[in-house]
Formats: sequence, C-alpha cells, structure tokens
Amino acid sequence: MFTTRFATLPDSDPPGRPEIWNIAEERFYRAIQIVDLYHAQEHYWTVARAIFGSHQEKLKQWTQRRREELSEGNVDSVIKAIRRLAVSNPAQVEILEAEIAYFEKNKHRMRYAEFRRQGLFVGSGVVEAGCRTVIGQRLKQSGMHWTVKGANSIIALRCCILSNRWEDFWEQRVAA
Repeated sequence: MFTTRFATLPDSDPPGRPEIWNIAEERFYRAIQIVDLYHAQEHYWTVARAIFGSHQEKLKQWTQRRREELSEGNVDSVIKAIRRLAVSNPAQVEILEAEIAYFEKNKHRMRYAEFRRQGLFVGSGVVEAGCRTVIGQRLKQSGMHWTVKGANSIIALRCCILSNRWEDFWEQRVAA
C-alpha cells in the first residue's frame, strides 16, 4: 500500500498539486491516493473565514459540522454546504468557487472513513516523521556534505536496509 506525502499530500496550491498527483499516478499507478486530512480541513476554513469573518460562533458551528462531514468522507455534504452560503462580493465568490473545485477534484482522495477502516493513515505526519528518521538522520549528521547523486544513492541504500530489501537490491544490481 502506498500512502506517503505523495499519497497524503498537502495541497497548498488550489485546486491541488496536479504535478505531484500526476507523478504518483504515473509511477505508482496502484497506489491509494489520500489528501492529508488536516490540509483538506484548511480549505473549508478558508471558506469559513471569508464568509463569517469575526463571527466566532457562526464560524465555529459551521466548521465543526464540516469537520464531521469530511472526517466521515462525506465530501459532497461539504460541497453542498459551501454552495448554500450567501456571498456578498466577488472576492467571496472566487474563494468559494476555488474551494468547491478543490473538493470536487479531490473527493476520491478524501474517503477518510473508508481509508481508516483499511488501516491507512489520513494524515502525512507519520510519513513526515519517517522521512526525518530515514533520510534526515542519515544525511544531516555533523560535518556531512552531499552531492545530489550521492544523497540519492545513500537514501536508496538506507531505504533498502530499513525495509528489509537489502538482498533484493543486490540481486537486482547483479542482474543489471
């Protein structure tokens, strides 16, 4: 199963990071792609702040319901709730349209309840910690300096060791 920052991606560029999703699709075609839940939540918060501004009670009430819907993987309800909002200016319309497009485009990557039932992570924190452990600890030791090629090579070897695929690596190397 493939759920990494690749698959649990933080979509910082609305309506998503298509170049990274395309790489995941191309290179890991059987991967389960999951948008990081916490980053997805930022998108309905963007809507809430644009519409409710400083009305804390309305903001809290509206976002709490969206949190529940999104956590259940009910993206259509989130989209409907955004569409029902009354907008008063073109800037709000633009924000709502962008966020609706984001949710529409990524809804198949936001089936959070289903993903959890499969034992998958819906946040990128575990993968980020793994990257720090596997890659950061090895490459960032005192006095180390790397070329890109050298860093990529040592990362590949470290991943082979830590995933118990060391023998596979050498078998492939000999066969090449």
